[in-house]
Amino acid sequence: MTNILRDKGLVKVFKRYQKRYLAGDKKPDVKKSFPDIVYRTMKLEGEKITKKEAKVLFQP
Repeated sequence: MTNILRDKGLVKVFKRYQKRYLAGDKKPDVKKSFPDIVYRTMKLEGEKITKKEAKVLFQP
């Protein structure tokens, strides 16, 4: 049941992303969103990570 709800959530997020960035002239700033992407992905996989730890991974 949770997989179905997660899939519906992913579809909603993708549609919002597509509408916001792919349909228009805007381009996402990927460098700024990498730490957030890593944080959310690792949380979904059940890993223990903080947002601060994710930001440190991408600092020069």
